[in-house]
Amino acid sequence: MPSRFFGIGLIAVCMGLCARMGSGQVGGPSRVTPDESRQENHAGTYLVFPFENGSRVANLDWLGEGLSEMTIERLQDRGLTVLSRKDRLATLEKMGLPDSARFSHATLVKIATEADADVVIYGRIVSDGKTATLEARVLHLSPPSLSPSLTETGSMQDLLRVHARLSWQILCAVDRRNCLAEGANRDESSFSDPPASLRLDALENFARGMTGSDDETRLRLLREASRIEPAWDRPPFALGQIYFERRDCESALPWLSRVPPNRPDGPEASFETGVCHLLRNDAARAEAAFSGLIERARSTDLKERLPEFPEVHNNLGISRLRLGKVNEAGTEFERAAALDPGEPNYWVNAAIAKLSGKQPAAAVAPLERARKLDPGDKDARSLLISTLESLGRTSEAAAMRAEAAENPGRSAQSGGNPNVPPSAQGNAAVNLQDPAALARLARVSKDLDLAPLRSTGEVPAARTPSGERPRKDATSGAPH
Repeated sequence: MPSRFFGIGLIAVCMGLCARMGSGQVGGPSRVTPDESRQENHAGTYLVFPFENGSRVANLDWLGEGLSEMTIERLQDRGLTVLSRKDRLATLEKMGLPDSARFSHATLVKIATEADADVVIYGRIVSDGKTATLEARVLHLSPPSLSPSLTETGSMQDLLRVHARLSWQILCAVDRRNCLAEGANRDESSFSDPPASLRLDALENFARGMTGSDDETRLRLLREASRIEPAWDRPPFALGQIYFERRDCESALPWLSRVPPNRPDGPEASFETGVCHLLRNDAARAEAAFSGLIERARSTDLKERLPEFPEVHNNLGISRLRLGKVNEAGTEFERAAALDPGEPNYWVNAAIAKLSGKQPAAAVAPLERARKLDPGDKDARSLLISTLESLGRTSEAAAMRAEAAENPGRSAQSGGNPNVPPSAQGNAAVNLQDPAALARLARVSKDLDLAPLRSTGEVPAARTPSGERPRKDATSGAPH
């Protein structure tokens, strides 16, 4: 019986062919020639599954995630768009599947389809503790094609050099233009990120830290990985993320600062750095962080260029609002709303900029737009009531107050956070004459949707399966 590792290819290709026939396309196995099966360029999104431990050495299970992470980094180093471990886990959670590499063949393909991946890379490691054989295969989902088995063998001591050589085979299977002319340098030393000289114990600590059961264990292992390989930016980024999720910015910032902007995690690290500066009420540093991301969106260097993120424009607007640059702030909020018109927080912030600029009449329309998108947002309602009263539209304000008594709604900003002023929780009238207080009501985007990095089109609107927009993680920017 063929091994499960090699059996996946046959099943996946058959599934792909059935899908093509079902859609009315004419074709069969004989039409998928070797030339047709190869991608002509790097277009597409790649999903790397953890390598299976095909040996009897149980304490090598950590290599599954470790080799997967190394494969992702090395493919990214060559310009491919590869889904992260976080992306894979999010897909598994959405499908109600556990975090495990032991899926059936059909399930692996379903996961890739759900993740919108175009190419799947999967593999295994077989080791007796002294030597190791790495195997991998590359599966293109549409049109369906499967690479031959790609294999490299070496000592465990040189495992990362073995993996670097395997990565070259994967790159060649992905795109034949990577199959350089005979005699060209394709050995392991040509990989710089991460280098083939990376110590194996650093990778072990990193992999175990990524999969640890609790934060303290993860922090300890990731710190050790960073100590062993201080120039490797993946452990510092993972550490920064743990602290950022805790909103412990004092601890997060030193780690995030160790991630170079041009590395795959650089945009997210820069974004989280800016958010931390906002939470610490350091508007000048926040402005610098978000401005850097905006500048990269305008870069003529294709390697440096980033897409426009509405969250970045929104947070840059908040930074400038706090610095008293009201007109510039309004421009950024309007750009964020143009990029993602279905997000009510951007409309609220655009209204706050108008109010800060002493233009209450111009604030009504964006507040009404926000209320239409999220009728239960009592913060936006409170702000609109105060704005209408300031304009002498008392009957409209009274009608909204009556509606509020019947339908209390929720505080979209604070979530009941005692550190947010009462006016920000919709429990009192907003002082429209206090620019500083208004600036504190502006809603900070704390999550960066990285989908535009994998898209050449417009920024997709984030929606739930039912078509309703989920609430973004946005709060008032009051220091914590």
